[in-house]
Amino acid sequence: MQELSHFQSIATHMIAADRERDHMLRAMDAMWHNRWQLPPALHAVGWVHKVVSTDPHDAVRAGTRVLSSVAPRITAQPLGYASAGGDAACQQAERIERALAWHFRNASRRRRASVLRDVVLSALLYDEVVAQVVYLPAQQDAARQLGLAASAPAQRFGPFAIIVRNPQQVHVRYSDWAPEAVLLKQVMPLSEAAAFWGSALTEKLPKPRRGRAGRRMPELNYCTIFDYMDGEYRAVWAVLQEDGAVLADPTGSEQAAAVEILREPHGLDFLPWAAKVGGTTLHSDGGQRIPLLASVFQSGQWDTQNIVETLLASEVIAYAAAPRLKVEGPTAEVDVDYGEPGRVVHVPPGHQLNPLATPGLDESLARIAERVSERMGKSTVPRVLQSADFPGGTAFATLNLATQSGIKSLTPYKELAEDALAEVFQLMLSWVQHSGQPLDAYVSKRGRSETVRLDPAEGDLTEVLIDVELTADVPTDRMARINAASMAVRDLGYSRERALEQIGETDAKEVMQQAEQEQLAAARLEAHKRQLIAGASPEPQASTQGFDPAAGGLPPVIANPDAVAGANTAE
Repeated sequence: MQELSHFQSIATHMIAADRERDHMLRAMDAMWHNRWQLPPALHAVGWVHKVVSTDPHDAVRAGTRVLSSVAPRITAQPLGYASAGGDAACQQAERIERALAWHFRNASRRRRASVLRDVVLSALLYDEVVAQVVYLPAQQDAARQLGLAASAPAQRFGPFAIIVRNPQQVHVRYSDWAPEAVLLKQVMPLSEAAAFWGSALTEKLPKPRRGRAGRRMPELNYCTIFDYMDGEYRAVWAVLQEDGAVLADPTGSEQAAAVEILREPHGLDFLPWAAKVGGTTLHSDGGQRIPLLASVFQSGQWDTQNIVETLLASEVIAYAAAPRLKVEGPTAEVDVDYGEPGRVVHVPPGHQLNPLATPGLDESLARIAERVSERMGKSTVPRVLQSADFPGGTAFATLNLATQSGIKSLTPYKELAEDALAEVFQLMLSWVQHSGQPLDAYVSKRGRSETVRLDPAEGDLTEVLIDVELTADVPTDRMARINAASMAVRDLGYSRERALEQIGETDAKEVMQQAEQEQLAAARLEAHKRQLIAGASPEPQASTQGFDPAAGGLPPVIANPDAVAGANTAE
C-alpha cells in the first residue's frame, strides 16, 4: 500500500495538467452567470453605465431546454453469450431497460435539480460530463464503519444516487482505453466535513495552538477535501484552511498539514465515475474541449458586444437630460409652461426661442452591436430555438428546415450527453452485479403496476450494451418525426415499434399493447351494438347479465361476432 504522499503527488500533477482547462471553464462560468468587468479605461468615465449581454446564457439555456425536456430512451442489447439465449435474453434486456428508466427517474427526484438537465448543461457549457454513481447500501455500510448512523430514509427513492459534478471540481486521468483515475476536490466548512466523515476525521484533527506571547493562532474553520480513486485504491484526506475562498494545496502547508481520512483498496472491479469529454483528441488538453461558447470566448466576441452595448446605452442615458430649447436675446427671462397640453411660451420682445435637435442614436455603434449579436447567434444556437419569434406568414417547411438546422448545431453535445448517460446506466448495473442483491423496479403496464426484478444470480447483468437517445423537444421536429414515421409504416411496411421509438416514445411496446387493448375494446362495443340493432338474443354468444351500457365499462366478449354481423346483413 502506497503512502499518503504518493497520492498527494499524483493529485498535484493532475491539478497542474488541467490548469489551462480550468482557465477556459472559468470563462464559461462567467458567461453563464453574466459576470463581466468593465475595462480599466472605462472605469474612470463617470457617465458610463455597464451593460452585460445575456446572449451566451440564453444560447446555453435554449440548448439545455431543447435536449432535456424529454426522458431519455434506453436500449439494452445483449452481448457475448447472453445474446445466445434468444427470447430469454431479449426479455432480460427489456427488463433492464424498464428497471433502469424507473431507477433513473427516482434518482433524479432525490436531487434538488434534474440529473438529465445537469448532464445536458454540463455537456453544453463545459463539453465534459463527470457524474458519480453512488450505491446507497454500500455507502451506508461504509458510514457504519466510520462510526456514523446510517439514514434509513435515504433509500426512499431507490438505492442509487447520481451526483453530477462540476468538471472544475474533478480531475480525470484519461488513457486511450478508459478513465484511469479520478480526483475530486471540494472546499467546505469543517463542521460539514466532520459530519460526513465522522470519527475518521474528527479524531485526527490537530488541537488549537497558541502563538507567541499567548496569542491564539488563526482558527481553521474550513477545509479542502481531496478524494482520489483509481482502479485499485482510494485515498481521502483534508487540508485545513482559514476560509473557503480558495482551494488548498494537496500537500498542505506549514500552518495546516494534511489530515488523512481514508487510504485503502476499494475492492471494486470498476471505477464508479462516468467521465466523458467531447471535442477532439487531435489537440492537447487545452484545445480538446470545444464547448458551445468556445468560439465566443476565443474570439472575444462577448467582450466586444458588452463594450459596444455599454457605450451605446451610456450615450443615450447621458444625453437623456440634454437641453431641448435655445434662447436668444439680451436676458434669460423666458417663461416656459410645462403644464397642460397645448402649453404656451412667453417670449419677451427682443428674444427668440428655438428648439434644439434631440441627440440621435449612434448608428455606427448600433450596427456593430447588431452584427456582433448575429455572429454570436451563428456561433452558438440559432434564434429560432431560443424563442418563438419568427416573421408572420412563414411557411411550415421553411420553419421546420430552420429548426432542423438549429438542432444539428447541438449534435456534438447531444451525443456527449447520451454517452455519459449510457455510462451512468452501465455503472448502475455494475453496482447491482457487485452487490449480488436483486434489484426491483415498479413499472406501469396496461394501467397496473408491475414488478420488474434484476437478479445477478441469474446471469451477468453487465453483459449488455446500453444505448441512450435524447429526443429534441421542438414542436416542428415532433410533427416531422410523426409524419415521416406514419409514411414509413404505411408505404414501406416499416416496423410500428421502431416508428414509435423514432418519434420519441420511451416504451414503444407498452404503447402498442395499450393500442391493442383499445382496439379490442372498440371491437367488442361495435359487436354489441350490432346485436342490439339486429334484435338477436345475446345468450348463445355471451351472457350480458349485469352489463349496463348507461353505467359505462366494456361489454362482454362476443363468442361469434361474424354470425351477428351476417344476421344483420341478411335482415
